[in-house]
Amino acid sequence: MLLKFPIFLLSIFNFISFGFAQEINKVLFDTNTKNIIAKVMPKYKVVGTANYSYLFWDIYDAVLITETGQFNNEEFILILKYNKVITKDRLVKETINEFKKQENLTQKKLNRLKVLFNKTYKKTKVGSIFVGIKTKNSAELFFEGKKVLTSKDIKFINSFFNIWLREDSQNPNFTKSLLGKNN
Repeated sequence: MLLKFPIFLLSIFNFISFGFAQEINKVLFDTNTKNIIAKVMPKYKVVGTANYSYLFWDIYDAVLITETGQFNNEEFILILKYNKVITKDRLVKETINEFKKQENLTQKKLNRLKVLFNKTYKKTKVGSIFVGIKTKNSAELFFEGKKVLTSKDIKFINSFFNIWLREDSQNPNFTKSLLGKNN
């Protein structure tokens, strides 16, 4: 009986270590992502992680980081790692729908957003990585290690990141986990 107890403890430790390693792997993405993060935030802590799934589809994993590990709406990095192929048209449509939920948009503004997102987005594949960096006065978006957009339009930037970070997001539990409030 005494011999079984250390084996049981070792099994528990391996299970905990495996879970911890999976969490670290969600943060430690590819070299491009690490390089992008290092330029803006060489030292960072994870605020929260979340997985976005719809019905039985595993869409993407998300990580939110800041220098302190506490959410700061003025400076953060949001990383999405896609687990599914998504067409550019679908990404554009879904993003615009999320903007519509936040404000009444004129047809002119809808058209501008559609043009902007058609230039910005690419079709995802399994493992594609999107990085959004928000600083006090601007934002930069990267896809697969390449900068795809820079903006200083604070209203646009806030609406964009609020897709994932607002309290009344499409998936409040996802947002709570991402903000580290899932206690």
